[in-house]
Amino acid sequence: MLEVKNLVKVYKTKGGADVRAIDDVSVRFGDKGMVFLLGKSGSGKSTLLNLCGGLDFPDSGEIVIKGRSSKDFSQADFDSYRNTFVGFVFQEYNILDEFSVADNVALALDLQGRSKNRSDVTEILR
Repeated sequence: MLEVKNLVKVYKTKGGADVRAIDDVSVRFGDKGMVFLLGKSGSGKSTLLNLCGGLDFPDSGEIVIKGRSSKDFSQADFDSYRNTFVGFVFQEYNILDEFSVADNVALALDLQGRSKNRSDVTEILR
């Protein structure tokens, strides 16, 4: 489903120096299951995830999603991909504090155009 080919991402420091956060990375992820990325702080784990999820864009290389190059994706394609095929658990959670857990799940379902009735939310939480 997801393949990364020769991915490169370079950031500039405030001093103007280049930092190669991702340097010619290639990897293929299976259709199912979980993947764990391990490494030291600053080794590029979050950068790779942001690139694979379309939250950031590579300087070079290619991400192939379900046989289609992300180079051909519009922002709406990336939004649909994130809503349907991948999930992120952010360090800062990105939930609405004024909502209950169930209400946060219901909102995510609503944004995906799915039913947000209480039984669906309860099943997801189980």
